[in-house]
Amino acid sequence: MAPLATPPHRTGLLVIQPVKRRQCAECHLGPLRMLVLEDGSPRCLDCADLGHLVFLPRGDTALTRRSLEESALSAVVVRFNRRKSRYERQGVLVEEAGLARAEERCLADAEARRRRRMRDARRRAQEDVRFAEAFGAEIRRLFPGCPADRARDIAGHASVRGSGRVGRSAA
Repeated sequence: MAPLATPPHRTGLLVIQPVKRRQCAECHLGPLRMLVLEDGSPRCLDCADLGHLVFLPRGDTALTRRSLEESALSAVVVRFNRRKSRYERQGVLVEEAGLARAEERCLADAEARRRRRMRDARRRAQEDVRFAEAFGAEIRRLFPGCPADRARDIAGHASVRGSGRVGRSAA
């Protein structure tokens, strides 16, 4: 089995979305959308006593975290990525009641989280401006013959956050 891109949740229950069509080794239903490997053979969620869980896809971090807290039983769902040769997390299986409670909690503080995201975005924009100015000053210090506007253009281009360039990290 290839390494996981995201380690499984602390419960250790792991559900796989198969790439190839698989059948349950116990009830012979198939093709299975999700399976659990027990003793090396695939089992459907019903045969593995996980049929009552609902799938929560990845994407909403707050909802996922809260539904894992609210649910007594949960499992991480992974799918093999052939291109990267590893298993990647697709979401989680949680109890329906736990998901409902988590959704209520998320709705209760949605406005506060939106305001915090906006405040953080403004803070990051200010940090980006300061970083670009410091970067431009360092370019002018290292290359005294470089015109100020050219150094500013280089710093502005190279310091874009999330641009995919290597080297822009918290350090």
